[in-house]
Amino acid sequence: MTILYFQHGWGYDASFWTPLRNHLRDFQHVCGEAGYFGAEARSDLPQDPFWAVGHSAGACSLLALDAPHCLGLISINGFARFTRTENFPEGVPERILHRMIRQLDRQPEPVLHQFRQMCGEADPALPATLDHDALKAGLSALAAMEHRPLLSRWKGRLHSLHSPDDPLSPARNGLGLDAASISLPGGHLLPCTHPQDCAALLTRIIRNTSAV
Repeated sequence: MTILYFQHGWGYDASFWTPLRNHLRDFQHVCGEAGYFGAEARSDLPQDPFWAVGHSAGACSLLALDAPHCLGLISINGFARFTRTENFPEGVPERILHRMIRQLDRQPEPVLHQFRQMCGEADPALPATLDHDALKAGLSALAAMEHRPLLSRWKGRLHSLHSPDDPLSPARNGLGLDAASISLPGGHLLPCTHPQDCAALLTRIIRNTSAV
């Protein structure tokens, strides 16, 4: 049975993948966990060949994956860089992330609530426990990540599912020319809002690649 390794993005946890996983019964699942809400952080990669599936910042972090037995990476609402620079004008100004980091010490719930609303949740239900240090570390890592130079090393094993109406501008165009790209309107939370569509596309990618 094909193994899928899931990595969620900033401000969420492993349960983010539940709607999508419910439509992927023919695969074995392993989920990474960043530990933003009190759960123990874990990133135990499968020892057997697997496909990596990442959402948003989770996809960006997976670009740096050093696992020769990874068969491919499917990025959903992902990007290779998040912050704005001269040659990446669609990025988010770094000062916004640093302001969020400062505010996490004083009012973490409003920061997370506003972020989730921006992502597309009308009325976010926040977890009872927030790990301030883990959330801040995640934002700091996001501000510093520059993984565009890593795209070419995937050599045909990179796939990008992205939305033209994604509210997060760095994710709007996916991973660019280095990835086989699929556009699916629906915003930034495709695995939750369009799980059946994502599952069908993911299954098609894996089966078509395996048949080559």
